Amino acid sequence: MKKLIFSILPAFLFAFISCMNMSSDSGENGSVRVVLPGNARATYTYSSSNATEYKVRLYNDDFDQTESGTVGGVIEFPDLEPGTYIAEAEAWNTAENLLEGSGSAEIKVKAGETTDCSIKMILEGIFYSKYMLFSDYSGNMYAYDYSSCTEKKKWTLSNNVAEYSNFAETNDGIYYMYVGKDNSGIYYDPVIRSFTDTDKYNYTLDYGSAKYFDAYYDSTTDIYWIAYADWGSTTNPLRLYKETTKYAEITKSSTYPFSSACIATQGENFYYSFNSSDATNQCPDSIGYAIFDYTTSGGSANEITKKTLADFNVSGTITDIAVLEDGRVAVLVRDTTASATDYETYNYNVANNSTVTSRGALLILSSDLSLIKTLGWSGERTINAKLKNDSSDPYNGVSSDSQIASIKANIPKYEECDSHFYGPMSIVAVRPKEIVIADCGANFVLPDYNEKKNGKMFAHNRLMTVDLRNFAISCKKEFTESEIKFQDLAVSGNLESVTAGWTNLNSGDEK
Repeated sequence: MKKLIFSILPAFLFAFISCMNMSSDSGENGSVRVVLPGNARATYTYSSSNATEYKVRLYNDDFDQTESGTVGGVIEFPDLEPGTYIAEAEAWNTAENLLEGSGSAEIKVKAGETTDCSIKMILEGIFYSKYMLFSDYSGNMYAYDYSSCTEKKKWTLSNNVAEYSNFAETNDGIYYMYVGKDNSGIYYDPVIRSFTDTDKYNYTLDYGSAKYFDAYYDSTTDIYWIAYADWGSTTNPLRLYKETTKYAEITKSSTYPFSSACIATQGENFYYSFNSSDATNQCPDSIGYAIFDYTTSGGSANEITKKTLADFNVSGTITDIAVLEDGRVAVLVRDTTASATDYETYNYNVANNSTVTSRGALLILSSDLSLIKTLGWSGERTINAKLKNDSSDPYNGVSSDSQIASIKANIPKYEECDSHFYGPMSIVAVRPKEIVIADCGANFVLPDYNEKKNGKMFAHNRLMTVDLRNFAISCKKEFTESEIKFQDLAVSGNLESVTAGWTNLNSGDEK
């Protein structure tokens, strides 16, 4: 389930948007006239045809207006009160839904005229995800087109069960990696293949057998990194490979074992997850930041700082890490009470007065792991069941000690479903100022005796978009369980036990 790719965005000149003097019909107010670049004027590093629409926002404390225009056109803001304004311009490739460039400038509007100004626009990025890459619960891997949100490629693992699968979308294509085992439980060495299903190479470790892997592509250095961690060991380090060559390692200790790991790199900055407890806990709940020499192999990484999820007031498991183009670090956290009942199915136990959790968070951290923003995290609430209270026929023949009265739910409310997470699993795509997250979890409705409605579990398997400019979260696509299941979710306990003997039962509405 991985992996995305980013770059530090170089400050190449994109274009100049110019504001020109003009007369005003008002003797008191002024105007702004924005002349948009045409194909012949724009100095793109990309093709000049990439930007097909410009958006210009003009605002101050008393005014805020956004207008759109096409290449070579004009945007006007008439009848403005004299004063200081900020103009922010964005150039969009509408076919790809990609922000190509942006810039801002301060404008002083004078009565009866427009002050000369120019807005220098900078490229937002050179590398960006063209696909959304993710796996389902049985190990099949998918590439979905970013813009159309339709399946582009599916890799079906028929002979081996993929214990771990990871992706990296590089400049020359998509590489996916899996560690497989046969029906007898024997592990195979990791296999890395290209988008066209041809083997890139079989990767043999210099010690031990395959345990846990992660892959990450750093477009700032054009290096494809692979990390190896050995769960259950208290001695082996976390090793970082430049494809097949070991470059650096983090020393392991009994205090901070690497029973599994997520990694992300940007130049000399190396970020990794690890466990803050003993090696039997296979859920990383801490993140480390180290500096390493990516130009020379065989060295050790110099650790700078370590943080636990408790430092950020969240709990759960770190499922993914990525470095954004501006050096910020995105950390994905999954917090659910669903436990694996077999290899493929994860079970929620719902009983009276139990606490049921299905939530997660996206942490936006600075490069030194200081918290900037926590997104999509849910607090605790109570979900109540409505039960019949009739001493002559209590609970319609079902004994009262089996009834559900309420549960504590660390789960988003239904009205929060498009702005909160049910259980983030991986970052599946990255674009300038935007990432997409695979989210999987469940919401519950408890029984309503009076309305004759069963309790029910609602499983969610969806792709969530996070806008990194305003930190807004939205649902890009929700899959039905017949389409794709990121995890196979089940429920146990007495969720529907109060329905014994009812007639004309209806499923509970999601709440």
